[in-house]
Amino acid sequence: MLKDIWRIEPVSRIELVDETKLTSGTITNLTLDLLKAGLLKETELTTGSVGRRRVMLRLNEMSFKIIGIDIGRSSYEVVTTNLIGQILDSQEVLIDRDTDPLQVLEGVAAIVRKSMSQISEQNDKLLGIGLSIPGPMNLKEGVLLVPPNFPHWEHFEIRKELESRLGRRIVMNDDARTSALAERWFGHSRKLKEDSFVYITMGHGIGGGVVSNGEIILGNNGLYGQVGHITVVPGGELCECGNRGCWETVGSIPGILRRWNPENKNSTIEDFFKAVQAKDPSAERCLEWTLQMMESTLTTLFNVYDPALIIIGGKLYPYLESYVPRIRHHVQASVYPSARSHVIIESASFGTSQSAVGAASLVFGELVERPLDVLDEVNMANE
Repeated sequence: MLKDIWRIEPVSRIELVDETKLTSGTITNLTLDLLKAGLLKETELTTGSVGRRRVMLRLNEMSFKIIGIDIGRSSYEVVTTNLIGQILDSQEVLIDRDTDPLQVLEGVAAIVRKSMSQISEQNDKLLGIGLSIPGPMNLKEGVLLVPPNFPHWEHFEIRKELESRLGRRIVMNDDARTSALAERWFGHSRKLKEDSFVYITMGHGIGGGVVSNGEIILGNNGLYGQVGHITVVPGGELCECGNRGCWETVGSIPGILRRWNPENKNSTIEDFFKAVQAKDPSAERCLEWTLQMMESTLTTLFNVYDPALIIIGGKLYPYLESYVPRIRHHVQASVYPSARSHVIIESASFGTSQSAVGAASLVFGELVERPLDVLDEVNMANE
């Protein structure tokens, strides 16, 4: 029932009877429980020519706070959100890719503890803490496996280490999937009422999350949606995943910089796009190749997954956003003719904070799926 309220709010109790097929008495009792818990609020809606008022239900967005943690290859970020994904507070810290994981966690934990104290001082309740971090990972054990381009984190017991520092249960997933779930619960999926889409994050790596019928797809080995490791250059550069010619080797920030200026290890993506704007021939050729590989891969994704839309974000995407009309045109020309009018490519909803908001969305997803269990856990943590 809570998921139905989230999906179509504001909604009346009579409409919920039609949606859920539950009896009016059951709806009354369940909504009363959720109102008492602070998850719902009532509003009045004027309808009809005589101004009749209906009592409508919707989420009480400020009743609980959620903390989302994103640990990436070049920075970590901690956000506090409300129940509809609005960022109330955000702190980001830049790190070197060789920074010791324990040092990173000490910094993360310090920020989270401060955020928890602020929530308590405001007499609010913390619904939970989510974590986003590069995968692959063993979700059941909360252990990273061997994330590409993420040295020192191999086989790291990330959930155990964070829980021991914070004293709260951590729900986690990889950064691409959390980014997809940010769209599922707080972004495009809710706005467009589409629950089947592909999310792509482009930055120091390239990852993906596939949502089908509202559910994130994991795959048999937890590798579903690893779009950055689709082969685009057979026999090409060796990727850290063990394959050759992955999209990540040519389309990520490091991949672009290696192709453009392999002799200069200090070049940045800002330097590259300044060179493009200055019409430097080598930069223009590199960009053209980057866009062609992106168009080819997006065409493959539309043909393989047949999504309602593809959403793109990550630290590289702002530099590519102006090229989306060209990319969309080329992808439309390459897919099945019957599907060309349905090729929709959107920008991520939360900018550079996408993964951190996605971490918060993990907690919200648990709330929607099993609200009473989550609320019991909240009450125990606040006793």
